[in-house]
Amino acid sequence: MTGVAPADLHPPRGLAAVALGGFLLQGLIYPVLGPALPTLSAHFGLRATGASALLSINSAGAVLGVLLAGWLARRLTFRQQCLLGAALIASGCLGLIAAPSFVLTLLASGLLGLGFGLLDLALNVWVSLSYGGRSAAMLNLLSASFGVGAVLAPLAVGLSGGNFRVPLFGCAALAALVIVGLLFMPPWQPQPGVVAPVAPFSSAARSPRLVLGLFILLFLAYVTVEGGVGSWEVSHLRDTLGLGTAAASRVSAWFWVSFTLGRLLSAGLALRLPPAHLIGGTLTLAALSLALATLPAAAPFAYTLAGLFLAPVFTTGLVWLTRVVPGGAAPTLVFAGAFLGPVLFSPLIGAMRDTFGPVAIPLTLMAVALLDLALLLGLSRQVRGSFSG
Repeated sequence: MTGVAPADLHPPRGLAAVALGGFLLQGLIYPVLGPALPTLSAHFGLRATGASALLSINSAGAVLGVLLAGWLARRLTFRQQCLLGAALIASGCLGLIAAPSFVLTLLASGLLGLGFGLLDLALNVWVSLSYGGRSAAMLNLLSASFGVGAVLAPLAVGLSGGNFRVPLFGCAALAALVIVGLLFMPPWQPQPGVVAPVAPFSSAARSPRLVLGLFILLFLAYVTVEGGVGSWEVSHLRDTLGLGTAAASRVSAWFWVSFTLGRLLSAGLALRLPPAHLIGGTLTLAALSLALATLPAAAPFAYTLAGLFLAPVFTTGLVWLTRVVPGGAAPTLVFAGAFLGPVLFSPLIGAMRDTFGPVAIPLTLMAVALLDLALLLGLSRQVRGSFSG
């Protein structure tokens, strides 16, 4: 990292406030393109396959943002990285609002993803290194902040009559506030001494490279399912229940309400169950929920259940990763791999929707959830003691 850390080992009070704002901002951005798809598709005359390019470009930008954060780690402070990420997010929001053509809309979507990935990794690492024994509690709080934002975004689209530009204006304004907060913060960095040294792979892993690869694929498939519901639920509800974009957006907000509740409940479960047990059980229930979503009348309830069951997978998987594959490079690789999921699968979901109709959306997501379960089984066989804790 560039810059000299001051002697004070305690982070400034403003860091917690800026971090809460930053993760709230990411929660608002993460699902906003889903409710926007019907409006953008109608505006540019796109089928589902063409509209899926927006999601793929956005996720590709997030992958590049994570890799950029890794490259900048020794060149910029965390504060500078977060400033850059927030500025890119504000620019992407304004670009999506004003873009006069589909090509420029794609570019703005990629810019939004770039800022998201950069801010996501930089802020996570900054907080995890800044609060010592309280870092886990702070990250849980931030996770709830992300969930609140993810609930508000589709509600804002619904309350604005399906106009996604209104919440994007709000996101740009919040990004500006985060930038102001960062600028007024003292230039503080975690002391090098509090950063854990890079450790070798755990002896529990039979094949370290294979284990890391399986973790990357596990997160890739998971983010495909979580992001897929957030991105395609509104389109599915519109097509099967005859709802307008505003009404479908309001219904889709329940996915994120249950997702936030699931994050809070999983904190207690994680103390009682080994990571592989918790992930395996919740993924199974999520797959069953997505199967239920193929029934039109049950779809709103089924997606809400899916949010509850998907919630523990990412955070529990990250804890498992740090136990089995300690070291500084693993989170960057896993974050980058995770964001590749929507890049690879969004076009597939769009093509399946165009070919087989709306029911293909939950069926494809269910298939990816089952693939994630298969990857979990392979991973557990490579890591000794994963099911015993």
